[in-house]
Amino acid sequence: AAGVMQAAELPSMPFDVAGTLETQRFVISRGQLDALGGQANLTGEARWVHEALRTADTMLDWFWDPGNGGLYTTAEDAETMVVRQKDLVDNATPSANSMAAHGLLRLAALTGEQRYANHADRILQLLATVVDQNPAAVSNALLAIESRHRGIVELAVVGDAPDLVRTAQILWRPDLVLAWGEPFDSPLWHARDDGFAYLCRDFACQRPVSDPEALYELITGRPLPDGLPIRI
Repeated sequence: AAGVMQAAELPSMPFDVAGTLETQRFVISRGQLDALGGQANLTGEARWVHEALRTADTMLDWFWDPGNGGLYTTAEDAETMVVRQKDLVDNATPSANSMAAHGLLRLAALTGEQRYANHADRILQLLATVVDQNPAAVSNALLAIESRHRGIVELAVVGDAPDLVRTAQILWRPDLVLAWGEPFDSPLWHARDDGFAYLCRDFACQRPVSDPEALYELITGRPLPDGLPIRI
């Protein structure tokens, strides 16, 4: 478990895949959403996206149940157990599977890798059985299901446009992923012009804008409030 956490903090270190998903879930979900939605969001550095991809692949390679879907709490090469358990119920902390579903949905939206969304869908199908039995015990799973139903909005800010980046960063939109700074492999970067922001859904984009006030209205559906500083 310690090795997994070190890998999250130091991307160059290999994962200890024998660690439990109880730790691994924070790397792919909270770790990804904090590092990807936070570090990549704040810094524009592509390395955080690359690390999120590597982490997701590690999790799916070692913890995935190919037969019934969902993630086990122990890795494939861990000590043999009578029954490999799955963490499905949201308690004081969200379950491993609900958090992974969130993380995989956002990663798919950011990179265009449909296989992550497919894995998220299978997790949500598994969690839906728990929702039917006890919806109060799966609050985070319900949020993931709602996120899948509504869809993730993608925003790409291309080139040197700090005012556009700041506009996106000051808004709290859990249904939005932001790509800016260093390009990485994603449809969000294809055939884009510098100095513009592209707001997309399923990589079908609205008319690009170069004005931060216009971007604010495009994202929120309402004009920029008076006195809100978005220009640097």
